[in-house]
Amino acid sequence: MTSNDTTAASTDGNAPPLLFLRVQYEVPDLDGGDNSAAEDKQAQTQATITNKQSFDASNCRAATIGLPPSVEPVKPDPGDYSYSGMHDHGPLPPPREGGKFAQIVGFVNAAKKASDKYLTEVIEKEKAHAQPATSESNQQHKRKRK
Repeated sequence: MTSNDTTAASTDGNAPPLLFLRVQYEVPDLDGGDNSAAEDKQAQTQATITNKQSFDASNCRAATIGLPPSVEPVKPDPGDYSYSGMHDHGPLPPPREGGKFAQIVGFVNAAKKASDKYLTEVIEKEKAHAQPATSESNQQHKRKRK
């Protein structure tokens, strides 16, 4: 098992931060070596890469829920459900910004971005690993047809 641990260090070195979000991914290790096809399948089910990440105030900003200060509220187009600051009968009061929930939303946004990046890398690696095997089987199939 390979582990990539990027958990954030706490401020005092021992205690974890009061608010944090930890994520862990376990994906098959596709670089298990040069085995036969049967051994390769068995190695893929056993060998995994574990990636751990931690998001807290040291590496994430609090999310902004409302509109930026210079943006005026406008009525959204039909089907647009993003926050616009406007209701059918006029402007909405500004949402309360900051606090624990804004920090947690910031952690979730950062975790989603990191997850998208990491899993895209995993998918690209799987595609690259599958292409040589696919081209080999296509060549063998062509030889059989002749």
